[in-house]
Amino acid sequence: MARRQAAQWLQYAAGNGMASPEWSNSVRILLIAYDYPPLASPQSIRWHYLTRELARQGAEVHVLAPALPDSGTALAVPAGVSVHRCSAGGLAGWLARRRRARSMLRPDATATGAVMPPARPVPSLNWKGRLHQRLNTLIGLWCYPDSRGQWRRPARAALRTLLERLRPDVVIGSHEPAVSLELGLEASGGAVWFADLGDPVLAPYTPWRWRRRAGKLEAEVCASAAAISVTTAQTRELLIARHGIAPERIFVLPQGYDDRVTHAAWNPGLPALELGGELNLLYTGRFYPFRRPLALLEAVLAQPRVRLAVAAPEVAPEYLAFADRSGGRIVFLGEQPHEYVLELQRRCDVLVNIGNALAAQTPGKLFEYLGSGKPILHCYSEESDPANALVRTWGRGWVCRNDRADIEAFLASLLASPRERCAELSRDGDAAAEYGWSMLAWRLLQRCGQWVGDRHRA
Repeated sequence: MARRQAAQWLQYAAGNGMASPEWSNSVRILLIAYDYPPLASPQSIRWHYLTRELARQGAEVHVLAPALPDSGTALAVPAGVSVHRCSAGGLAGWLARRRRARSMLRPDATATGAVMPPARPVPSLNWKGRLHQRLNTLIGLWCYPDSRGQWRRPARAALRTLLERLRPDVVIGSHEPAVSLELGLEASGGAVWFADLGDPVLAPYTPWRWRRRAGKLEAEVCASAAAISVTTAQTRELLIARHGIAPERIFVLPQGYDDRVTHAAWNPGLPALELGGELNLLYTGRFYPFRRPLALLEAVLAQPRVRLAVAAPEVAPEYLAFADRSGGRIVFLGEQPHEYVLELQRRCDVLVNIGNALAAQTPGKLFEYLGSGKPILHCYSEESDPANALVRTWGRGWVCRNDRADIEAFLASLLASPRERCAELSRDGDAAAEYGWSMLAWRLLQRCGQWVGDRHRA
């Protein structure tokens, strides 16, 4: 099905007679999203691209989001998207107001459009960041799902005003965080209500104090939403089993890569390595208790011809210690602007993805890597990791266990026989076309038109 839709999209994009759906220029979408630019979180990146492409394909797109300060890694709001901001509430809202007040007293330091990394890496939080983190943790003890739940009250008031003024055809609630889903439930009366669930609300990492509430919210969303999207087939099957959802109401809308930029043709090969050079690995993303890089760092340390760069925020001291022992072969870059991260991905030899120790989830960075034109080394923690099958099906990389011995053995084989290992990969440059953000947005827009049409016929 996805391959057929990809072929349809390629026809449409090439102008080969596929007309844009008649409703695409009139459908009005209101997205409720705490994580939206200028934030640069994984969910914010997802909606940066999806709203950009929805607007480019003719939809009228509005976003309700909190007023949060820019950072050195801020994403830009896409052209053609109308963002309606309200206070983030609580501590986050107070800090944002203070920062805005201070910025009014300083000359404008807006970036000129050049994509530049920070002058020096910032791999860990300073004392202000640590204090902020601790305060958020304390707030999260009583505020669901965490400190971001303080947005609920100001967002509810802003949402009522927007619903009355805009009268959207489709309201989308974005998870994560769950507060956006709660707001979406309140907006479901006058428009088609769609939940972009991504992962389950009740997940293995949900704190025990919130498990009952998370389970109840997940059930309410599954019962009331006209449709639900998730990022993996495993999550879809899990929610169908949990809540008895009609299969046609839940579909997979995975993460993607930016197919609007020009990429080098996919042609796997490591010519510098064949001449005895070094292997440059890159990992971009975040580390969690269920996504640990220890085995990778140990394996790189044991291979003198391998270098590893890591672009990740809030790296634990135990990982930073590897940089000191590596003689410069392991470098932590801290959090970097999204556009610069994409440039780093295009420059490396091999991209590393570390799988979650959760069978129903796949890191979004794996899909982002597809736009780099570089091979992927996926290190899995669970045999049932859905990314294993994806990487093998795409033919865009290799799979090994997230274990020091397995990673070290793979690196040794790649160093010894780069041409043979690259010959194992596919030569099909279009194998991953269905994961381009323009294709994913087109599929979502098709769904929106279907829902609106069904509602009008009802």
